[in-house]
Amino acid sequence: MTAQRPISPFESTFFGTDTKLGSVPTGGMPLYIGSTVHGALDPEVLRRVLGELAAGHPLLRSKVVTEADGTMHFRRDDDYRPRLNIADGDEADYLRLVNGPRDWTDGLFRAELFRAGERQQLVLIIHHGIADGRSAFALLAELWRRYTAHSTGRILPVDDSDQSLPAAMDTRLAEVFSDAEVAEFLELARAGVTMIDPAAAPRQLPGDGDGIGADPLGRFAVRRIELDAGETGELVDSARAQGISVNSLLAGAALAAFRTELDPATGALPMICGHAVDVRDELSPPVPAHTMVNFASGVGTSAEVGPDQSPIGLGLLVAAGMRAAAARHDAGRFLLAAQRVTDPATAAVFAAPPTLAISNIGRLPAHSTPAGVRHVRDDVYAMGPGMPPKLTVFTVGDRLTIQVEHDTAQHSRAQLGRVTLALIERLRRCAATRPSADLRR
Repeated sequence: MTAQRPISPFESTFFGTDTKLGSVPTGGMPLYIGSTVHGALDPEVLRRVLGELAAGHPLLRSKVVTEADGTMHFRRDDDYRPRLNIADGDEADYLRLVNGPRDWTDGLFRAELFRAGERQQLVLIIHHGIADGRSAFALLAELWRRYTAHSTGRILPVDDSDQSLPAAMDTRLAEVFSDAEVAEFLELARAGVTMIDPAAAPRQLPGDGDGIGADPLGRFAVRRIELDAGETGELVDSARAQGISVNSLLAGAALAAFRTELDPATGALPMICGHAVDVRDELSPPVPAHTMVNFASGVGTSAEVGPDQSPIGLGLLVAAGMRAAAARHDAGRFLLAAQRVTDPATAAVFAAPPTLAISNIGRLPAHSTPAGVRHVRDDVYAMGPGMPPKLTVFTVGDRLTIQVEHDTAQHSRAQLGRVTLALIERLRRCAATRPSADLRR
């Protein structure tokens, strides 16, 4: 049974200082995930459930140990009990939490409960180095199953059949991709350095932030677009009618929305959408979503975007790009190739920020909650200083949520507010589109 293992090169970017993975600042990044409900939650039951979660997922109760030579390890601590802080608070207190200090000295997993009368918000705080969006949502679903079971007098057993620390993503991917396959990906990146015309480089939003992140509402900002069941169904139907995924449709709408803030206002401009990609399925057998470990990589899809281009037309381009990237296994090879970059020009290509990024967790079952507790919404948030603007998308039950997130040091709330309104308008246009419409131009 593995009670200690080295932190991999990929994971070390999350446990370093001022470190990045590509263009994403990952050093010390937290992942916040939780639910807002109406109805009183029992703190003692929550503490028992948090303990059960830590008991069933060894990385949640691990500590980072740094050796004298600087190498870092995960070491499992079977005595660890996640802390639950309870305070009177509301949405403003949640925003202060996600903008607050990132301190991991007491462990890599804990929780906060904000109470405002019948409105209660539970927030799990997980170090992003040990979890990705899929595993975090799986953990939240497990929390609600266990809490509901306790509330009805049942106790779900903790699976302790294997308490070994799960292997890191790059460790497992190195078993799948040969050195030649990784070298080929790296050579393609290097070739792109010499072939790309600087004028064709993907555009980014003009920076209009304050430069320091001193926004009175907090440095890291988020706006939510919440669709009801009918609106979600219309968007899904629109994507299916075009033979593309909802993710591709959303990316097309987002590219069109971000284009409204780019100059010049006329003509097509090169843009790129970065996509978080779960690479668990690259392994055989695939790593289950409920295994707590970070398996999120990424790819980019590019498009020439005009000011009045159809979101669905752009979605078709994104879908084609995603299919090609999957066929080449870009997401898996990118992680390994990024560790072998030795020249500044290629490093600059890997670190180039996209116009925008999108992290789509996908569709998840509605949570089970006990009598007297009504689920209102879920929240998930993971931002670092200097991160490009991104959308976080998830569907719980039959309701889709889109979060527009950004760093106010780089981009003002006014600028991303305009982008959000433009995105809402384009999503409405997509939902109202008839399947027979000619939107491929």
